[in-house]
Amino acid sequence: MTRKTWLIVALLAILSVLFLAACQGKPKGTPTPTPTPTPAFARLVYRNAEEGVTLSYPAQWTKTDTGQKAPLVEIKGPDGIPVVQVSVRPLPQAMTVSDYAGEVINALKEGISNVTEVSRGEVSLGPDTGYQAVFTGIAGITELKAKVMVMLRGSRAYDIIAFSNRPNYERYESAIEFIFSTFRLEEASLGGVSRNQSFTVGSVGPVTLDPALAREGFSIGFIVELYSGLVSLDKDIKVVPELARSWDISPDGKVYTFRLRQGAKFHGGREVTAEDFKYSIERAADPNTGSQTASLYLGDIVGVKDKLAGNATEVSGVQVVDRSTLRITIDSPKAYFLKKLTHAVAMVVDKDNVTKGDEWWRQPNGTGSYKLKEWKEDDIVILERNADYYLGAPKLPYAVYRLFAGIPMLMYESGEIDMTGVSLDDLERAQDVTNPLNKELVTSAGFSLEYIGFNHTQPPFDDPTARLALTYATDREKLAELVFKNTVRPARGILPPGFPGYNPDVKGVPFDPVKAKELLAQSKYGGDGPFPSLVFTTSSFGTEPGLLVSALVNMWQANLGITFENVRIMSPDEYTYNLKAEKDNVFDLGWAADYPDPENFLDILFHSGSTENLGEYSNPEVDALLEKARAERDEGQRMALYGQIEQKIVDDAAVIPLFFDIQYVLVKPHVKGFVPMSVPAPMLKYISLER
Repeated sequence: MTRKTWLIVALLAILSVLFLAACQGKPKGTPTPTPTPTPAFARLVYRNAEEGVTLSYPAQWTKTDTGQKAPLVEIKGPDGIPVVQVSVRPLPQAMTVSDYAGEVINALKEGISNVTEVSRGEVSLGPDTGYQAVFTGIAGITELKAKVMVMLRGSRAYDIIAFSNRPNYERYESAIEFIFSTFRLEEASLGGVSRNQSFTVGSVGPVTLDPALAREGFSIGFIVELYSGLVSLDKDIKVVPELARSWDISPDGKVYTFRLRQGAKFHGGREVTAEDFKYSIERAADPNTGSQTASLYLGDIVGVKDKLAGNATEVSGVQVVDRSTLRITIDSPKAYFLKKLTHAVAMVVDKDNVTKGDEWWRQPNGTGSYKLKEWKEDDIVILERNADYYLGAPKLPYAVYRLFAGIPMLMYESGEIDMTGVSLDDLERAQDVTNPLNKELVTSAGFSLEYIGFNHTQPPFDDPTARLALTYATDREKLAELVFKNTVRPARGILPPGFPGYNPDVKGVPFDPVKAKELLAQSKYGGDGPFPSLVFTTSSFGTEPGLLVSALVNMWQANLGITFENVRIMSPDEYTYNLKAEKDNVFDLGWAADYPDPENFLDILFHSGSTENLGEYSNPEVDALLEKARAERDEGQRMALYGQIEQKIVDDAAVIPLFFDIQYVLVKPHVKGFVPMSVPAPMLKYISLER
């Protein structure tokens, strides 16, 4: 969408209706009365502390807070006209105030004829410089008049617009001028939180804050701050005690006895007990809860699968020994079991909180180092430190997440946020050692894999030869260079470099378009008949696929001669939750490690019984090896098994491994203790501010 179209949609769709309503019944050519001087009047003040906007208006005018940002507030004259609106919008890109104002003014003029500009130019209001224009025109048979003023601060644009039929505008013109003259920008206080006390970032916000339901990174990133479990991962991604102060493991490796911390409390003040953990695990395993993660991360516990299947009323492997002692029995020894307990689905929830309604998680009573202060959908999330946190109150008072608030880099450079990921467009200057941003750049290896998944249940990719053909036709190095400017590492295998079990000698499928064509011809769909029609499933916030998907479709067409009849786009907040049921022939997806163990990639993504095996890949030999690795207690032999498994998965072309992530983050110098986390783990408790 062009910027002009965006402005027309955002402004004109609202204002055109109001123009016509305000102008109804006023024929063109009505004599313009002499403006009546506005007498001294009582004045009221409008202030929006969260947006940093204030103005005054006559007491006899009416004010309506819209609950939106465009418009933020609407003020109307005594007869419902004139109308004055104040709006706040994110800038579409870096712009001058005059350029942005010009686009707003031009958008407002759409559909208006005989436009005459009365005045136009810069204006000073306090310490800020704005740009304003007054114009007249004809809408239908009605002569109207309008004034618009735009001010910019950081990544945001603030505009105030007044309009009416011309006679009424000029009748109240002195009042309009008074309102405009009092319009000011102040320092925003989001949720009543001082900027100096908050670590502020841009975000898209959570989909859910229910630990049993969350399965994507946006939600889990909030959940690990608000809730806690028996154990957690520290900044070195090692398992450490959390609500459990200690534990014992039986000689056969199947029984874990956890002793809870004395005095650890929910945010509401009630002490956490072993019964709370039993309730939380059994709730996650209740089929009525609908958890998509319980079978994977809790399924080793005896009785969880029976409860998930509706064949048991409790989880027999979870026993309350006493108020502060919990015993968990698993089906066989698992070297990674404690790591699995760091996942969100294993975190404790308050039964009284959960039973308050289906969306109880909008006001969660967690146990984490931070608690939820405020959450406005698509606007803001504020976390406040838990002063009673059992491991000691964090140093950072607040974390503020501004949702869909603007272009992150503009917000970062204007000081509105303290941390941001670096886009491809900005990475070159951030890496330039002569640029001040370079000193704020933090680079780290991410434990994540971007891959292309196949639908193994439908033609043509139920045939491994067809899958191999597509894999040989994929030039990862070219994609990394052209799409990602070499900011990712092409992947030959499944496990990222530096991750436990990583094998630098795994034999990947190289780019070989000649081999690809040979394999496609050898596949059971490569004969004289028509090749099956193909649809690519992907996700996007917009209506067009991303550059990677477009590049892949073009690459496969060029190298194999196959075409996709459609690229079907799903909303990102629904994609991972619905993909297994709604996938087409191929799809793109990323997997980020939950905990540092190869089982978290190889078993969870590729075992035929895994709910995260979204392509429904099935190889009995791979399943058998995975099950053997689960129970192997010798760490060296376990890693060797995973090496075999990874090679078989690559040889089967179960997926096309594309890239391993590299994280590029900018962090303000006053933020201390920031640690880039390669797995979902609490981060805020390490941060402090030194302004």
